[in-house]
Amino acid sequence: MANGPSETHELPSYGDEVFSFTYPAQTERLDSLGDVCDPATTADLARWDLSPGAHCLEIGAGTGSLALWLADRCPDGSVTATDTDLRFLSGLDHPALRVLQHDVRTQSFPPESFDLVVARSVLCHLPERAALPARMASWLKPGGRLYIEDPSFFPAASSPDPVVRRLGEAVTTTLARALGSDVAAWARSFPAPLNASGLVGIGMRIHCPTLTATNTAGRAWALSIADLLPTIEREGALTRDEGVAALEHLARPGFIDTAHAMIAMWGVRPPNPHTEVRHTG
Repeated sequence: MANGPSETHELPSYGDEVFSFTYPAQTERLDSLGDVCDPATTADLARWDLSPGAHCLEIGAGTGSLALWLADRCPDGSVTATDTDLRFLSGLDHPALRVLQHDVRTQSFPPESFDLVVARSVLCHLPERAALPARMASWLKPGGRLYIEDPSFFPAASSPDPVVRRLGEAVTTTLARALGSDVAAWARSFPAPLNASGLVGIGMRIHCPTLTATNTAGRAWALSIADLLPTIEREGALTRDEGVAALEHLARPGFIDTAHAMIAMWGVRPPNPHTEVRHTG
């Protein structure tokens, strides 16, 4: 029986009703998002000293493009790629890679297991997000790095294009109501969520992809909006006709804008204070 209007109910998880894993274009959507985000993410990770024998964890690995990049970089170590549903990771093949069904909210790893922990476009969709950076930091070895990257739609709010402004508002409102996501303020608050995690060397980076009617970022955004349209309509953010007209607007020749930013933050677990430090002359 459906919940009545006065009843409370648990919000669905990402991949259930919202951005459903059964959506026919879901693989294409996730691949497109990876194509947009991977260059900036890997440029960050490549700047740091990650040894070939490093042990890495990616939470919410999607279709696995970033996990495979890490596995190539750490062929003598290991990369654990996790997600709550493994259908998009099942075909990955690399000797350094293992795929694991895992929910970061309820399942843990032993302390000091990893040299790098990465979560991209994950925490923004979890209502428990505020508590998770410290939880993930506990899985780092001394000297290990935590890297979190999430979207924020603040660029859409200042767009000169009224359709983009309206779509950005519809997306942020719908995801907040239907999923408990925060794609407005959460990532825009970076790197503050790491301040209580005990990490040092905290930093951040922002990337605003340009959207056109034909580039990969525009395609990823259009696929995401098309996927989300039934939920947008159900939540009253746009009518079906308004949503379809907005998608046609994004596809028109000459369209160009930026609607969201990908914001990353990171920090390093300091050495154990009880570890003996040897000085050499």
